[in-house]
Amino acid sequence: MPGPISDAEMAERVRLLQAMLADHDLDGLVCFGAHRDYCPADLRYLGRWSCTDEETSYIVVPAEGGTTLITDAEWDYERAQVEAYAADVVFDPSPERALSGLIGRSTPRARIGISGFRQFPAPVYLALGESCPQTSFVDASRITESQRRTKSRAELELLAEAARITDAGMQAGIEAVREGATESAVAAAAEYEIRRQGAELAFVTVMGSGPRTAQATFFPTNRVLQAGDCVVLDCGARVEGYHGDMCRSLTVGPPSERQRRALGAVESAVENAIDAAGPGVSVGDVHRAARDAVVRAGFGEHWWGYYMPHGTGAAQHEPPAGMSDEDLLLEQDMVICVEPGITLPGEGAFILEQMVRVTAEGAEPLTRLPLRFS
Repeated sequence: MPGPISDAEMAERVRLLQAMLADHDLDGLVCFGAHRDYCPADLRYLGRWSCTDEETSYIVVPAEGGTTLITDAEWDYERAQVEAYAADVVFDPSPERALSGLIGRSTPRARIGISGFRQFPAPVYLALGESCPQTSFVDASRITESQRRTKSRAELELLAEAARITDAGMQAGIEAVREGATESAVAAAAEYEIRRQGAELAFVTVMGSGPRTAQATFFPTNRVLQAGDCVVLDCGARVEGYHGDMCRSLTVGPPSERQRRALGAVESAVENAIDAAGPGVSVGDVHRAARDAVVRAGFGEHWWGYYMPHGTGAAQHEPPAGMSDEDLLLEQDMVICVEPGITLPGEGAFILEQMVRVTAEGAEPLTRLPLRFS
């Protein structure tokens, strides 16, 4: 299994980010993050670090020099000193104090960026305003997001391994789908295989059956699978902080004619989107290639997929964020997830998702399992 990102690559990331801060007239950057499943990207990308549970951390990137990692969890402090990439690691139960001290070293009337601005804790933000009255704070999330968009060779190796283990987890989950099994048992089979292969769960497994899958978002229950049910499983493996993500849909037993047509339409949507993807192609064009296939199959009013394609990497969901970034052009070595679906109220959903790497010539799937199992 590939190891963590090297110190040399981490140092180069910080150097490049500092050059970007200068281009944006910023005197420094504060990156906020919490545990592995909530705002993990900046912490992982710039600090090789993830909080344990409900703690928070901050990485301070000065205009020049080394970074500082601040954690508000005393129980995480020793681990941070061992695992994190940072010139200095600080524990402060009131992190605004440590942040104020570091920001105070900047130039008078400093302009400081905040990445993770939408999730940044309000009490910390207000305290910084009071302690640094001459400092202006601006949302700089797009700067780090743009830096993370294309992947290095080491990142691509980690994402390929995450995709491989995600395939194994999905295969185990699908093999557990049978009449009389419970949704929880199917999810457990997928999760066990991901753990058995040495990875973490990339996110809370999405698993559902029957009509409720038409809600498109759901979590496993003890509902018993019945013949004819739609089944949707979305799971992922995380390797050294890098996220796998895939979804498969099938039926319990042979599909009906309508289910077969819906599955075929979504399969075509995935294939069309991958065929359309490549350097210089817009996110919107990839999205429309998928949707057009669903419309041609007669399911246009049941289309689900505004958020596709979405990026993945140090976070499960990274830019591009579907049609919110429709004008963004794909670049070589971006990794995106193509995830179109059809939701049939009262019947269920069919959603398929492939992790895809943008190559010099086009795009290639990183997840390898067949798109259809029914």
